[in-house]
Amino acid sequence: MQLTSARSRWTWIAGASVAVLTATVLLGPTMRPSTATSHWDAPATTLNKQIDATDLYAFTSPERQDTVTIVADYIPFQAPHKPYQFDTDARYEVHIDNTGTGKAAVTYRWTFANKGLPVPSFARKREHTTGPLDSLVEQSYTLTRLRDGKSETLVRNGYAAPTDMGALATPDYPALRRKAVVDLPGGGKVFTGTAADPFYSDNHAVNLLRFGLPFFPVKTGVPMNVSSLALQLPKSELALGGDPVRNPVIGVWTTASRKSSGLLGSGSADYKQVSRLGNPNFNEVIIPLKERDHFNALRPDGDESGNLIVPATLDSDQAEVVAQQAGVTAPPVPRKDLEQIYLTGLTARTDGPIKQDLNSHLLNQDAPRVAKAEELRLNMSTPLAAAPDKYGILKGDAQGYPNGRRLIDDVVTVNLRMLLGEPAGRGAPSLIAEDNPAFLLKPITGSFPYLALPVIATG
Repeated sequence: MQLTSARSRWTWIAGASVAVLTATVLLGPTMRPSTATSHWDAPATTLNKQIDATDLYAFTSPERQDTVTIVADYIPFQAPHKPYQFDTDARYEVHIDNTGTGKAAVTYRWTFANKGLPVPSFARKREHTTGPLDSLVEQSYTLTRLRDGKSETLVRNGYAAPTDMGALATPDYPALRRKAVVDLPGGGKVFTGTAADPFYSDNHAVNLLRFGLPFFPVKTGVPMNVSSLALQLPKSELALGGDPVRNPVIGVWTTASRKSSGLLGSGSADYKQVSRLGNPNFNEVIIPLKERDHFNALRPDGDESGNLIVPATLDSDQAEVVAQQAGVTAPPVPRKDLEQIYLTGLTARTDGPIKQDLNSHLLNQDAPRVAKAEELRLNMSTPLAAAPDKYGILKGDAQGYPNGRRLIDDVVTVNLRMLLGEPAGRGAPSLIAEDNPAFLLKPITGSFPYLALPVIATG
């Protein structure tokens, strides 16, 4: 966002101060200038933000309702004007499960290469330490679709929108954004590049959910940038059998895999999976700290048979911590409600406590069984909400989180309230004030990729 007025500059400074303060609280004694980010979920991704998936969104596109938009954000807390790049030794992927097995039926894979002019040394400084010494401003990418055992190149030598370095280095930046939006075969679109971080929430909710600590109740955005991978895809391309009417539910997650010495991660050949994100907050809230790097190396099709994901969901230690701090009573274990929300999706067809046919793969007529697997599930047949509510299903908005995730959803507050028992029971709905204003540095836009242009600071 270009800040041209004194009021705007002070607003930016206030927002930045809140974000830094939040990051300080989140990171505590581990905070260092080169790793400062509020989006970390595990020790390894905290130390290496190039492979740190910060947020995943999946929702029906408002102006093209026969399509779904998926946004995976990486590399959090990018300072304005400073260059950040995707890792050229990594694969960034978005996976679609349309069978309910936890296996990817379709995978979209980005790989990157450097090009362009060297970044000036004055702009690189200490924070940009992950790439080669002479890192480059611009990157190109290849986008590949994998399905039915076949690999198809959708984009070759694609243009990744760089950091907005100002009028001298990146003149007419809106034109660069338009250049980075590319049509795909079959009617889809892709955007790859830097954008303003759309994440926001209530600081009180963030600190209660993640650390069981109190904080002042101010809703704030992150006045910095992220690197985004965005797709707008026909629902028929994502649905089981190509039929989104008969099989409307999909599960979505994103991973990063890196050429590795084998010290971290899992996977085949020379690429090891080192980052995984489906539902927001799942790893850092449901999974114990010592297991979070391990979670990032797991695939959803192994969640049900493993000894980590299901037990941690049914008996959440963090629910007790948060309830004690908030002065409320946590729901009794086993938490079958959390199992529905995060591992199976919601349906009235099982013995789960949430009796709502919303986003379980069991709603797919050609998916006879659902495996317990941590994925962000979206029912593509849910109509657009006439008046979208940031608290999603907790306020009767079936199109909102956890039925996919829109850019407007306050997922941290929703997750906090679900951890304390909603919507299966009474919970603690008044714990976070609903009338707190949302402080987003930049609004989202009305068309794909919906992400605001990168934040810049002037004056």
